[in-house]
Amino acid sequence: MVPWLGLLTDSKPTILVLAGETSGDLHAAKVVAELRVRNPNVHFLGMGGPKMKAQGVELFAELGTLAIMGFSEVIARMCYFLSLRRKVLALIHSESPDLVILVDYPGFNLTIAKAAHERGCPVLYYIPPKVWAWNERRARTLATVADAVASIHPFEVDLLKEHGVNVEYVGHPLLDRADSIPSRGESFRAWGLDPERPLLGILPGSRIQEVERHLKPFIESARAVVDRRPGVQVLISQAPGLEDSHFRDLEFSVVRETPSLLRWSDCVLTKSGTSTLETALEGTPLVIAHRVSWLSGVLARLLLRTRYIGLPNLVTHQEVVPEVLQGEVRPEVIAPLLLELIDESSPVRIEQIQNLGRVTRLLGEAGASSRVADMAMTLLERHS
Repeated sequence: MVPWLGLLTDSKPTILVLAGETSGDLHAAKVVAELRVRNPNVHFLGMGGPKMKAQGVELFAELGTLAIMGFSEVIARMCYFLSLRRKVLALIHSESPDLVILVDYPGFNLTIAKAAHERGCPVLYYIPPKVWAWNERRARTLATVADAVASIHPFEVDLLKEHGVNVEYVGHPLLDRADSIPSRGESFRAWGLDPERPLLGILPGSRIQEVERHLKPFIESARAVVDRRPGVQVLISQAPGLEDSHFRDLEFSVVRETPSLLRWSDCVLTKSGTSTLETALEGTPLVIAHRVSWLSGVLARLLLRTRYIGLPNLVTHQEVVPEVLQGEVRPEVIAPLLLELIDESSPVRIEQIQNLGRVTRLLGEAGASSRVADMAMTLLERHS
């Protein structure tokens, strides 16, 4: 008998779910949906975005105020985050949730994990801090404050176990993506484009700061590609939650159907992050380009413990996708890479597509959200 079956009908637990970014909102919402199947009586509180709200999570902080990236950017919002932390800590003490599920966002969530643990609340950390990239000391912290950790990267599990973390590899949640994407012909008709001509997709980011840093050089790079190959069509992705004002008066069209854009583009230029893995799983050739503030860049060079920042490269332990960083994010650097990848006969394109297939195979099987929900139910049963 599954240990948590008794919780399906006769309990009404309160679960606190904390996510601070667009991807975390998506992954958390899927776990909430799975938990509702297992126990419809659960009361969910948390911070996150529209996906979590649609699943009935009672939000006390939303993504527009949470999605910050970079050291200097966080410092500028320190007063807000200290106030939010006090709010969450007060909630933990007043509500004593039956379970705390933390999704990524380690700068904030690790502090909450410690407080919840001290209060006696079980803690499940989904998508743990990138200790393999930044700070192994966080692994030791995880071992003491998290009852269970759900890892989405196969290459981090052994390192976490070495530090005493109770970690389970659940697979990557992007493998659970919906397959209800319109055909290439339908998508191109909706966009007013010619399906016989190549398409370059542009993903500047899901945060305002990312768009401000990436949109201009990305557009300049796309323009350089079109100047060299006039037949290339360009579309820019507008991430959910971003205002239209950031995408006005652009020379290329803007779309919101990012999954379709990733699938049907012949090549993609994207900032670093989850979008790199989403693109790789579609088998679409890509270039990763990323800029942060000067201070954040200096600190990253001092602290970063890996050779790569792109997830496809981290998964395969080699540079299967070109990475262009900081001052190199210029059209004269990026455009030649895109031109080579958008050429169907290019050996570079063919080799990258083959390597992207390896990325998919290394990530394991679909079902991450269901496995995390099972872990959550086990913790609830154990602490009931």
